[in-house]
Amino acid sequence: MTGPVLPALRHQLVSAVLTLAAPGLQDDAFDPAPLLATLFGEACDADDPLPWIGHTLRTGEEAALTADLGTALRTLLTTLPPDPRPTDHLHSPAWPPVTTAAARLARTLIANDHHTTD
Repeated sequence: MTGPVLPALRHQLVSAVLTLAAPGLQDDAFDPAPLLATLFGEACDADDPLPWIGHTLRTGEEAALTADLGTALRTLLTTLPPDPRPTDHLHSPAWPPVTTAAARLARTLIANDHHTTD
């Protein structure tokens, strides 16, 4: 397994996913907008992650899990009102699937990063 050619963006992606995976980090001040920008444009495209393999993603498994997270996030966005308050997403029934998908992806991202340092 080789390293990504965009390691700084990989770090940004991993940080965003870890934040989504850790419900304890999300409170009334939590704003997911920067994380969405990372996952849907800056460091990846959660709607179409395959082209990011070798750039910020290492494997097809990471791409598939990123797509799962993207689907969960898109579902969440459909449950929010047109002008959501910063914490509306935390009360949506679609929020727990986001944190679950993020946790699955986080485990894989970190495991793959550790395997490259052995």
